[in-house]
Amino acid sequence: MKINNVILASTLSALVGTTAFADISIMYRGQFGSLIDPGIDAFEAATGETVERIALPVDGYDDRIALDIASGTAPDVLHIDTGFVQRLSANGNLHALNGMADKWDQWQYYPEATLNATSVGGQVYALSTDTDARMLWYSKKAFEAAGIETPWMPKTWDDVFAAAEAIKEATGTQNALVIPAGTKQEEATTMQGFYMVLLGADTPEGDMNRLRNRETGQWIGKSPALKRALEFYHKAYIEDGLAEPGDQYSNDVGAFMRQGLIEGDVGIWASGSWENNCIWDCGGTNLPPQAERDEVVHWAPFPGSGVEGAPEFSNISAGWTIAVNEASENKELAEQLLMAIFDRENFEPWVLENGRMAVRSDIAATDAYKSDAFFAAVTPLNEKTTKRDAVPGYYYVSSQVQKMTADILDGVSVDDALEEYYEALVDEFGEEAVAVYE
Repeated sequence: MKINNVILASTLSALVGTTAFADISIMYRGQFGSLIDPGIDAFEAATGETVERIALPVDGYDDRIALDIASGTAPDVLHIDTGFVQRLSANGNLHALNGMADKWDQWQYYPEATLNATSVGGQVYALSTDTDARMLWYSKKAFEAAGIETPWMPKTWDDVFAAAEAIKEATGTQNALVIPAGTKQEEATTMQGFYMVLLGADTPEGDMNRLRNRETGQWIGKSPALKRALEFYHKAYIEDGLAEPGDQYSNDVGAFMRQGLIEGDVGIWASGSWENNCIWDCGGTNLPPQAERDEVVHWAPFPGSGVEGAPEFSNISAGWTIAVNEASENKELAEQLLMAIFDRENFEPWVLENGRMAVRSDIAATDAYKSDAFFAAVTPLNEKTTKRDAVPGYYYVSSQVQKMTADILDGVSVDDALEEYYEALVDEFGEEAVAVYE
């Protein structure tokens, strides 16, 4: 991979100043080494600095980040999941990067939606290495059996239920419409399932379609959107019997659903953009050509409910990011390391070679990126994406969302499940911290 060290050196040398000879450190997941290591090499060549590389395996990585932050031993630069950005920034652990916009001419290629995913209160606390999108995947075999024309583009929830009913009637499948639910799938239930339904359940004005009001800082304990989302689950799993509740607790839910899509035993499944590979091989090897994959399964945006003011479709994104530790004594140098890692000559080949969704407009606009039919079609979803409310307390709320959907699977009524959810939030955060919308 060619790195333009001459250009990079001229950019960095103007910024190094009095910290030119300081050493810095970075902790990252080893599987991202093909992006981060060449960036470090370019940085070291341009500045003469030495970077301590702490490349770690996936298992236990998030726990290590949390422990090192808490103990004050975390490195200068941190590779973190987007779910950590809001939590760590809220605790004062991350350095705001907005000043990089005046120092680095490539900042301009990060769209507002991309920066919003790693921002709190207008301050950007990390740069994204990659992102994702969420949608409805569907089986061409099941749709053909039901006589549903493809490509399928549902406009409202009614369209989704109508397709699922037709699939159930034509094939007899127990999983015509599967929305992640229950406690076993943990965050997948919240992100791929409940939040996707919730975002389409009401107007986004005033955060009426979210788990948290971002302006007041209150968690939302009751709202029309929460009730509609639960009614969606109740209709799918209980009233219409479009999905088998017990399958949400199978040994490997993802593998079960992926094979079902291929074979036509699963009609529609809510998941994410990674399934373009994972339905066949999450490792990205042994993949059929894209045209062949599209003949077996395809995807559609997750439509809104159709109620007045609801968005046309839902999307919520996550991914990985790189941030600067607020406790670092070398923040300026750490920012320069980010510039080297995200320099286009280093970043673009990694995006293309590893099949990642582009987070920069200049890369997304290239012929090489657009030549991938899947990414060319799915990337525009992220022009209207959002992020989870992963501030302190979020993961407790998420666990209660999972329990709420599990209650629906067990036959608990919508009203009772919602009341238990509300009471759990009040017990945890206090009544004043929990909003109720009529």
